Amino acid sequence: MPNLPSLFLKLLTLGCQHSSSKTLERKVIQVNLGVMVSATTILLFDFLFYLTGNGALIYSGLIQTPFLLLLPTVWWLNHTGRLFLARWAIFIIVIADTTSTLLLAQGTQLLIHYYFLLFAIIPAAFFEISQWRSSAILFITNLSLYFFFQLNGWEALPEIYELQAQQLNLLRVIMVGSSVFTIILLLLISERYSERNEVFLEKLANTDPLTSLNNRRHFIDNVQQQLAKKLDQNLALAIIDIDHFKQINDTGGHDAGDEALKHISQILSKHVGENELLARVGGEEFAILYIESTAELATKKGDALLRQFESTPFYYFEKEYKITASIGLCIFTGQQDLDQVMREADEALYRAKEEGRNRQKIKKIA
Repeated sequence: MPNLPSLFLKLLTLGCQHSSSKTLERKVIQVNLGVMVSATTILLFDFLFYLTGNGALIYSGLIQTPFLLLLPTVWWLNHTGRLFLARWAIFIIVIADTTSTLLLAQGTQLLIHYYFLLFAIIPAAFFEISQWRSSAILFITNLSLYFFFQLNGWEALPEIYELQAQQLNLLRVIMVGSSVFTIILLLLISERYSERNEVFLEKLANTDPLTSLNNRRHFIDNVQQQLAKKLDQNLALAIIDIDHFKQINDTGGHDAGDEALKHISQILSKHVGENELLARVGGEEFAILYIESTAELATKKGDALLRQFESTPFYYFEKEYKITASIGLCIFTGQQDLDQVMREADEALYRAKEEGRNRQKIKKIA
């Protein structure tokens, strides 16, 4: 038995691999969802028409069958990267379906022409801003069709008038309700993806793309927020610089250097605690903010980190690279200015390098 949630997700995301942005990905998903909603709507009404036993309604369901079979073409177009054609295809199919059903069977008795309002509104959600002409053409076309049939009407097949008033009203409510439901569903999907896109962009702005650690800007913002609290707390800032990192680039190339930085970031990520901040703040330079940490504890953590680097060499194409680091540690109380703290940590780092590297030096600010 197929995994239905997995199949649904696969169909929903067809073509996303061809999207150049999160916004375009959202529109591709909306088109795929539009296919699902359209197919479900057709099948639902075919079932309801069958239950009524009305020959004209059953015939109108048969009219829609070819268009139902054409809908998967939209998925195929998205899957093959023809995203623009896929959008046009879904509108051509559903407009032709609605028009054929209206003209050949239902007339305007069941209010099927209200779908033209739906088809006028949603192109703006499906097409990109640069493709506004397509949205405008579909808006004008569908609005014109709606007003034409709303003002002039269209006779249904005689058997439809044999429906009981209650049946007729129920079908009208369902017809209009399905249009409203489709708009609400697409709006919810759009809003959900807008929120996800904001989270993605925020993460992108705050994250170092190579190591996936916080970047310098985000780290400094977080430290400043911590200092802005003006709490009397024990803090420690560690600036970590990888020793002789240039040699890795010179012997193994920049790809080796990139892999080494990923290796180092993994070690650092395992080293920091839940309430501590870690970031890549320069080429081969990293920073850790220890929160509520005594000088003794911060020193022990720094020593442990140096031992971890030494005992975890980096391998690239079977070549071993020894990793060591120098650490400048500044102990402070949260009452100081960030620039001063950074200067003190940098000065301690400079001393660690001067004295032979692979060690940490400590500065305290009262």
